[in-house]
Amino acid sequence: MNIIDFLENNVRNDPNKIAIISEGKNTSYKELDEQVQKICLVISALNNQDIISLISENSISFVTAYLGIIKAGKIVHIVPSNISEINLLNQIKSAGSQLIICSKSVFDSISRYSKINIPILQFSELKITSTSKNKVFKKNEITHLIYTSGTTFDPKGVGITHSMLEFTTKNIVDVLGYSNSDIDVLPLPLYHSFGLGCFYTSISVGATLILHKDTSNLDNLLDSFKKFNATTVAVLPATLTKLLKFDNKELRDSFSDIRLVITNSTAIPKNTILSFKEILKNGKLATYYGLTEASRSTFMIFQKDGVNDESVGKTAPGVNIKIMSDSNLEGEIWIKGKNVITKYWNNEIADKNLVDGWLRTGDIGYLNEQNFLFLKGRKDDIINVGGEKVIPYEIEEIVKQIQGVEDAVAYGIENEIFGQVIKLQVVKSKGSDLDKAKILIHCIKNLEKFKIPTKIDFVDNIPKTDYGKVKRFMLK
Repeated sequence: MNIIDFLENNVRNDPNKIAIISEGKNTSYKELDEQVQKICLVISALNNQDIISLISENSISFVTAYLGIIKAGKIVHIVPSNISEINLLNQIKSAGSQLIICSKSVFDSISRYSKINIPILQFSELKITSTSKNKVFKKNEITHLIYTSGTTFDPKGVGITHSMLEFTTKNIVDVLGYSNSDIDVLPLPLYHSFGLGCFYTSISVGATLILHKDTSNLDNLLDSFKKFNATTVAVLPATLTKLLKFDNKELRDSFSDIRLVITNSTAIPKNTILSFKEILKNGKLATYYGLTEASRSTFMIFQKDGVNDESVGKTAPGVNIKIMSDSNLEGEIWIKGKNVITKYWNNEIADKNLVDGWLRTGDIGYLNEQNFLFLKGRKDDIINVGGEKVIPYEIEEIVKQIQGVEDAVAYGIENEIFGQVIKLQVVKSKGSDLDKAKILIHCIKNLEKFKIPTKIDFVDNIPKTDYGKVKRFMLK
């Protein structure tokens, strides 16, 4: 079963059921299928365009274009709507895209990019010229091409196949209990694998999807829970933390009918986890661990007892995880399963991270006795202080315990004597009178000597990806 099969099954089973609600408009499964068919006919007439770049904010138009391109047997190159000119040019060159389809707002931005030498069409320009009444699904092995969001400087192209998506979607449905009675709220961008995976899940079970453009309006997000009788919501950890600023009674009321809140493996503050366990009286908080190259490799459903709250969960069904370490404790996480790519997109250097079906993730972690996976950081981020290996995450977690610290990041800087020493950047909470001395004293009390920062700077913000992961290459 693939995404087109899911859609067509829903049309046969319940054609008038609402598939997507977005910007005040309801679209039934029958209407969605008809719109997808129209886009498919347009795309099929473009015989030489095998890879098509799709750039848009969340919208019905994004969904229909995405599905229409796939149904026409083409590969969708999904591009972030806020991409810079140089990154767009690099991705187009790497992907081999021959056409850009985009929203009007994106067109207004990228049409000014002087070096783009392929056609750009707005959604409104996708008009039917064929006289054909119907188009049979022409299956391409790869559904879409997506470039990793980049905690490192060089994003890699990842081709996602129908079989990978089918495997991952089934795991999401089975582990988290999705069904056609769900009403799923999604404010995450569809250009990222997290948001796109949630979209697949809704379509696969025949649920109704409440699609928001983003999370910029939290009041509107909360209002949609009650307005549409929502049962699930997918958000980033940072959004959950921001929601805690709302009145507690209001939050409890808004989430009273939510059975599931799903977030991703970016570190979730302990207080956020504890708070939402209390808020979700009739629901569960869950997270997962995965990469674009190996989506949803673990699932974690947080329990009331708090055991293993810092874990990202147990291995997903049909997935294998092993820790490559001389000490059999912490080490690099390797993943194998049907959710893992077999190669990167035209990138022989990146292909070296694939060994006999195993993906070398570059993430450092360990499995406890109950086989729960714990993340400790990135292999490339390890700091070598006079031969002692330091994982930045350990320092950051200690510093974040200090009252007045909103965020913190630790990284290595060169030192003539020790090779590297630790530098710390701290974002203070609004109105805090926190000073460097207090941070240093706390570190001395709670960290080994070689882990204590030698330099501390206060900053306004820390560079992160859209999904909350620190861009450490920008610090170094």
